[in-house]
Amino acid sequence: MSIPSATTPGNPIAGDRCYDVAVVGGGLTGMMMAVALSYSLAGTADKPALILIDRSNESDRPTGSANQRTTTIHAAGKAMLARLGIWARLDQAPTPIHRIKVAEGWPRDGGLARRRKAPFRLDWHDDGSAMAYVVDNDDLLQALRRTLESRPIHYLTGAEVTGFVPGNGGTAARVELAGKPAVISHLVVACDGAKSPLRQLAGLPCYPESHRQTAIVTNMSVERDHDNTAFQRFLPSGPLALMPFGPHRMSLVWSVDNAEADRLYALDEADFAAAVYAAFGPSLGGIQAPNPRRLWPLIPAIMPKLTGDQLVLAGDAGHVIHPLAGQGYNLALGDAAVLADAIAAATARGLTAGHLSVRRDFVTGRQAEIRAMSAVTSGLNRLMSGPPRLAKLAGAGMALVNASPLKPLLEQAARGGHLSRASLLEGRLPDEPGR
Repeated sequence: MSIPSATTPGNPIAGDRCYDVAVVGGGLTGMMMAVALSYSLAGTADKPALILIDRSNESDRPTGSANQRTTTIHAAGKAMLARLGIWARLDQAPTPIHRIKVAEGWPRDGGLARRRKAPFRLDWHDDGSAMAYVVDNDDLLQALRRTLESRPIHYLTGAEVTGFVPGNGGTAARVELAGKPAVISHLVVACDGAKSPLRQLAGLPCYPESHRQTAIVTNMSVERDHDNTAFQRFLPSGPLALMPFGPHRMSLVWSVDNAEADRLYALDEADFAAAVYAAFGPSLGGIQAPNPRRLWPLIPAIMPKLTGDQLVLAGDAGHVIHPLAGQGYNLALGDAAVLADAIAAATARGLTAGHLSVRRDFVTGRQAEIRAMSAVTSGLNRLMSGPPRLAKLAGAGMALVNASPLKPLLEQAARGGHLSRASLLEGRLPDEPGR
């Protein structure tokens, strides 16, 4: 659905006006969700149908060296962001991933055993087109902001949610804000993170795992060319992931138990680089890992209900998975794409975005992928970080998969858009015909 562009007002007063959709959360997921859903609504520059509610102000967000985070976006997600005009607004060229290598256990020191056994037992690649891309979080956030300004969206910052009153009998919901007028909307989309205040206000259940692991996140320089390869090594203490991020640079996410994370975090630059080298192996040559490093508590969680009355949970508000597969933001992209189709279908039938059919279509379109990804990531982490015998059996299974017909299915999954089909994941707006 083509909508004229609009310059975003600074901080409009919502008052008692009723919006079609209110998106809560101004991070990478909330901004992306707002842009995506704006194409399914008949808003205009002077009367936007969607409001984005952000509790933060611009000065609250860390940028530059203070933020070491990157995001991995699969090929289907790239097609979606390109169609929304976000990809073209990135200042830095994303780093493509053409190859994925997976290993189990500590790197071998050499000798006959190492020569006989490949260090990475699962290996697939595609020289034709990238399976995924690594994007700097700050750059993606700025591209989203610039895109947001071109869409008919009210952007309300410094607005903390204090209450949620769902509609009664199909009427609109009410989002109450600290020190600001409440926002009235037919549908509210919670993109407010793993500890989602909206999810708690709505009384929707959340079952987190125990906090056993913490991830160490940083960017590193490596001696050898990474050849656009993403590496994953499953160690007894947890998985170590290295993603290509510019020439001779890698983005590290190393998941270990909490005490070990504290120990590694306290090391100086040289000792930390040596620890990474010892854990990963010599495949990339020498490693330099300058500060800063960040600690990221890992608490995967299951949310059995993705929707409530006039409410949809999206992104980390609806699913928190282990980062070993780098699929967290890709799940959020799928949420937005499926919800955009559901709202467009309801609008075409003369229904509001708050109609029950929208939430039903969202659950139908998202439940399978979310459950599968949650089970695979948590299960694989427990298996590979469990007793050595089980880990060795899993490692042998990698070698079998590498030579089996299952391998092409894994390659397709890495590209995205197969468990959840949606227009945007195919590079189309919700009402555009298929190609």
